[in-house]
Parts: sequence; structure tokens; C-alpha cells
Amino acid sequence: MPCACGHACLCPVSLPQLLDFDWRVDVKTSASNFSRLAMPTCLLQLQVQDLPTQVTQVPNVRHVNVEFSRETLDTMLDGLGKIRDQLSSVAAKTSGAES
Repeated sequence: MPCACGHACLCPVSLPQLLDFDWRVDVKTSASNFSRLAMPTCLLQLQVQDLPTQVTQVPNVRHVNVEFSRETLDTMLDGLGKIRDQLSSVAAKTSGAES
């Protein structure tokens, strides 16, 4: 993330940190739309921790629940794969520059 001067820095960013996650596949057994009656979905629970705004503050931990259809999950996994590839590329360039 760029700092106020526009350069990347190692200063902490106040974004939530992922602590843990849990998931399960669920099949809808009833719905108002008959075509969705047997639609499998992925239920994902993320445990995230907010960074404290003060040194003496205990970080807030919360749970975020998300439900994905197969199509939405495929789209998300494709996006995460692209992020992984880009991080690997940047890491390879960074380690090559240090050698």
C-alpha cells in the first residue's frame, strides 16, 4: 500500500487479518423457487481480527459468514489463483533483485 508520500512502505495497514476459516457444503432442501430446491452451496465462515486503533486496545475478533453458489465459488477461486500467481511473480522479481 502506498504511504502519504506515494511510495510503498512497511507500515502496518489497518485491514482485518484472517485468523481462521471453516466451510461446509450445504444442500437447500426447501425454497420458494422449485429449481433451487436441490442446489448445493458452500457455506464459508471467516474468523477475522480487526487491528486495534490503540496500543492498549484488545483486537476485536468477529465471524463473517458467506454463502457461495458453485458458479460464484468458481469465480472467486479463479480470482484467488490470479492473485497467487501475481504474488509469486512479484516475489520472484524481488528475490532476484536481492541476489
